[in-house]
Amino acid sequence: MGWFTKRKEETVRMGTRSHGLVVQDAVTELDLAVIAMGKEDHVSAMKCVERLMLSEREADKIEDRLCADVSGGELSVQEREDLIHFIRKMDQIANWAKEGAIHIQLLKETNALVPEYIWLEVGKMSAELIPEVKHLVKVVENMDNVSTETLRNIEAVYDQERIIDGLYFSCIKQVHLSQMDPRAVMLIRELIFTLEMAADTCKNCADTISIMLSARRM
Repeated sequence: MGWFTKRKEETVRMGTRSHGLVVQDAVTELDLAVIAMGKEDHVSAMKCVERLMLSEREADKIEDRLCADVSGGELSVQEREDLIHFIRKMDQIANWAKEGAIHIQLLKETNALVPEYIWLEVGKMSAELIPEVKHLVKVVENMDNVSTETLRNIEAVYDQERIIDGLYFSCIKQVHLSQMDPRAVMLIRELIFTLEMAADTCKNCADTISIMLSARRM
């Protein structure tokens, strides 16, 4: 990808990697919050939520800078649109993590009772989301070189999304078969939905990069 050899585009590539790492931090904190809630360690869970919120705000700041850099660069119109679309999609992963954190806060503040086995099911989803984002970051790190490793990491993102899809249906089933009160059911379902959407958004990011790489080979 010759346009990445230009100084401006190299700055964008490094900024995109930094953005991805901050998004990864947000997803990791969400997973830790889920684990803490399952152990009824609400203090630790809320600390994770606080750190997640900081990561999400940092991701937003990087997104704004990156979009400004891309808009003022020497990319073609199509390359510029694709890259901005990718940056905004990646930021949405952090936004979904934030939504999940808000529902964890609500579960804690409303004293909604969620059984440990449900938290374990939710934890399986949040745990699988972390490697999905990690593979996406690896794709970003190597997106100036269409290598076997890059394509393998794109496929790994797709694999993780399929795993999370399967866990989503299993988790929702467990929630509806439980004896939780309606408030707990509603809030935990919303949390599960945010994990599913974060996984789907991660896949959409990989789709965008795949299209960009294919266009570069033409």
